[in-house]
Amino acid sequence: MLNKRSAILLSAAIGMALELGIHAMSGRREAWDSGEYWTVGLPVALVLSLVIGLLTRDRDWLWTALVVPSQVLTMTVRNGALGGLWPLTVLLSTILSFPFVLAAFVGTRFRSRLQHPR
Repeated sequence: MLNKRSAILLSAAIGMALELGIHAMSGRREAWDSGEYWTVGLPVALVLSLVIGLLTRDRDWLWTALVVPSQVLTMTVRNGALGGLWPLTVLLSTILSFPFVLAAFVGTRFRSRLQHPR
């Protein structure tokens, strides 16, 4: 099982890898401007969020809300566009993490099967 710290680090790493990986694959300045972001990056990040939900304890799956803020922060730092509004941008981007939190929640529904196999 993953502890809280691991859930936080993995969620942030997913967002960072999403931005850096798709940028490296596509060469686009911002990952979400690439088709690979929508067809490869997001599905992989959703599956990884589901796995976090499956492997965490209690409500630690909620830390998957860090996926998009960590992606946005990585993008702004990489682009050198870290202006005065970055804290607000990161906060508001948390709303965009809803699909990842939902995927993690779905993962929690399978925990009992993992812990008590038939």
